Parts: sequence; structure tokens; C-alpha cells
Amino acid sequence: MEELELTKIEDNESTLVDELKLLTPDAEILRKIPTEFDFEKDDAKEWKTKMLETMKKLGGVGLSANQVGVDKRFFVIGDGKEEDAFEKAFFNPLVISCSEEKESMKEGCLSYPGLWLMISRPKQVTIRYWTEENEELIETYEGVTARVILHEYDHMLGYNFTQRASKLKVERAMKALNKKFKKHQRLLQRQSVNINNNKEE
Repeated sequence: MEELELTKIEDNESTLVDELKLLTPDAEILRKIPTEFDFEKDDAKEWKTKMLETMKKLGGVGLSANQVGVDKRFFVIGDGKEEDAFEKAFFNPLVISCSEEKESMKEGCLSYPGLWLMISRPKQVTIRYWTEENEELIETYEGVTARVILHEYDHMLGYNFTQRASKLKVERAMKALNKKFKKHQRLLQRQSVNINNNKEE
């Protein structure tokens, strides 16, 4: 099982990582339910900041701790704006209820770069969680925000978005992605040959 770089700094009380890196989709930790976040041992504010920084670098709108090799039950979401940004961390989340009304939209996942799948999800979700201040909240979200929350919550259950689509749809999407990747590789090879030819001239 190949793992992208993951550098940890550990002391007696905390396991805050210095630099967070995405794991490959086959990482075993992504198939397990994460350990409950311990507010006495770990600094929730620091974890929120580090996770949001990583999410922004990767160009995502959500990121779960286990996606970067951290066995802790929390995730962050955000809209990526520089000013007046919407950013939240959900520690030890528990989905209480979802609307019966659903909506299908294309979803991507940082753990599966370039892969997009049409996923059906409830339009509204009510979730209980703890903030970085260790404050318990119960809130209801809808629309795209609800979708992002449910996507990240799947990671808390050891699932990923490919399991929300049919096997046939996933296979077709992967085939199209591989075709696109090979086409890109051929283009880069031709450009490389042209550059080398120009050098020789």
C-alpha cells in the first residue's frame, strides 16, 4: 500500500502533524471508523487551522482527518474565499437526520483526483458536533453545504463517494479519466520531442 509523504511531530500529549499529505485511496485508514477526538489530549484549534490550510492548498471544499492519515474523528469544510470565508470544523460529528428529498449532482473527492461522479444525496442534513471550542451544537444545513458535510461524514464511516455510485458508473468514469490521462501524457511527450528537436537545430 503506497502512502504519500506524511510527516508527524509527536509529544506526550498531542499528535499534531507538521505537514499533512493526502493518502492514496487504498489506504487502510480510509476504510475504518476514526477514533473519537480527545479535546484533553489534542488542540482542536490547531487541528482546525492545519486542516483548513491543507484543504485550501489542495483546492478542496472539505477534508476529513483520515484522508491525511490522521486517526481522529473530525473534518473541516470551507468555501475557499480569502475574505469573509465560510469555514467550519466538525469534531466527533453525528448525523441526526436527513431530508427525504434528494438531489443528484456531480461530486469529486481529493482522494480521487480528477474523478467526478453523479451522486444522489439528501438536500438537508441535521448534524450534532463539537466545535474547536469544545461546544456542542446541533445545526441544520441544506444545499451544497449539506452535500459537502455528508460527503465528509462518509469518510467518518469508513466510506468514500465511489461507494455511493453504481459499479458500472464508477468503471466508466475511471475509464474516461484514464483515457484523458493517457492523452495528456502523449501530448507532453510530443511537446518534449519538439523541444529537443529545436535544441538540436
